[in-house]
Amino acid sequence: MTNRNLVVLAVASVGCGGVALYLNGSSRPAGAKLNGEKVLPGLNAAEVASIEFGEKLKLSSGDGGWKIDTYYGYPADRAKIAENLLKLVELKVGQVARGKKIENPVNLVLRDAGGKALAELPLGERHAKWGHGRYALYKGEAVLLSDQLDAFESTDADADAKRWCETKIVDEPWISFNKVADPKADAAACGFATGVVAKVTIGGDTNRTITVGAPVKGGSDRYVKLDGSDWVYEVSSYSVEKFLPKQEEPKKDAEPTKSEEPVKAEEPAKTEDPTKAAEA
Repeated sequence: MTNRNLVVLAVASVGCGGVALYLNGSSRPAGAKLNGEKVLPGLNAAEVASIEFGEKLKLSSGDGGWKIDTYYGYPADRAKIAENLLKLVELKVGQVARGKKIENPVNLVLRDAGGKALAELPLGERHAKWGHGRYALYKGEAVLLSDQLDAFESTDADADAKRWCETKIVDEPWISFNKVADPKADAAACGFATGVVAKVTIGGDTNRTITVGAPVKGGSDRYVKLDGSDWVYEVSSYSVEKFLPKQEEPKKDAEPTKSEEPVKAEEPAKTEDPTKAAEA
């Protein structure tokens, strides 16, 4: 066989292979081609300056670092920001969810410092059966993502925010907050004027102080605040009870003594009947 024939045969073989590859690829359902695709290709985490998840959760980056705008501007945890942005960068389509209807998806939007949208992704609920993965709308298809994206849940303001910030406020003894109090709340109701001041350890500094205020109305928590901070927290009462003065147990009343039985008066001696004595 001549070289020319070899070239013709090779070209023919490549052509046949290409046709087979084309037929194989075209026979796959359109949605299946999405499996394994990166959902947010080209996303640069360093360019993200704000994160929005519907109307309930908004975070933004500024000169003072990241803050949770929908939680009184409370500081966000930089490590949690980085962790969740990395998840989004690596996010892929696990599989196409055929026949799945995503009810009321919540839109996730990442913006740069100028407010320009860098990425958008409508998110649905988590996969209930497998315990991992999250439904989303991607390229017109309902898909199951490679990650649950637990930080993007819409429950209540406190729970949503606590996924993005550090809840521990004191190292020794360990104290974490249940919620951040509204800065506009009545300061007098917190009871700090008559509260208890105690030393605690924060970040290795053993000379920090905490003020334990009044019980939260209608609950079992107490108000506390740290020195050098304007933030007021609601914490579980048991976590600060060691600082509170011990209440004396009410003294039991002495048991009443049994009254002595009254002394019976002696009966007068009986005198003998004189008539009987005479008859005798």
